[in-house]
Amino acid sequence: MGSDRCLLWDCSTWVVHTDANNKYLYGGKTDHSHPPNPEYVQIKQTREKIKKRAVKELTPIRKIYDEEMAVTTMNSVAVAIFPTVHEKLPDSSFFDIPDEFKLTMNKERFLFMDESRVRRERLLIFASDAQLDLLFNSSTVYMGVTF
Repeated sequence: MGSDRCLLWDCSTWVVHTDANNKYLYGGKTDHSHPPNPEYVQIKQTREKIKKRAVKELTPIRKIYDEEMAVTTMNSVAVAIFPTVHEKLPDSSFFDIPDEFKLTMNKERFLFMDESRVRRERLLIFASDAQLDLLFNSSTVYMGVTF
C-alpha cells in the first residue's frame, strides 16, 4: 500500500492511496485546483531515481545525477526546470565562499568562523544563532567527528 499527493502543495486534491501494484484504492476525489503539469511528474520520477540510487550505491551523487540526466526521458521543458549542478569543487583551501552560503535563507549569519590555521589548512564552522543558542543552553551534548 502506498499514498501519493498532488505535486502542488496548495492543490485541493491532496492524498491518493494505492495498493502494492499502484492501483487506486481511495482518496483524491476532488478536482485539482490547477491545470495538469506533466513536467512536474517527470521531474519527480527522475528525482526519485536519483534518490534511490544515492541511498543504495556508493557512487558519488554528482555522478549519479550526470548519469540519470544522460538517460532521462524528461521533455525539454522538464529538463529546463530540473535543478542543475554546475559548481566546481575547490582543489585547495584557497577559495571564496559565495555570500549565499554565508547566510541562512532569512539572511542571518550562517558562516560562524572561517580561519586559516596553518599553511594549506582552513577551518570552516557553520552554525546559525538559533543552533548556537540551542547548543549552549543544552545540559547534554553528543558529538561525532568527521575528518
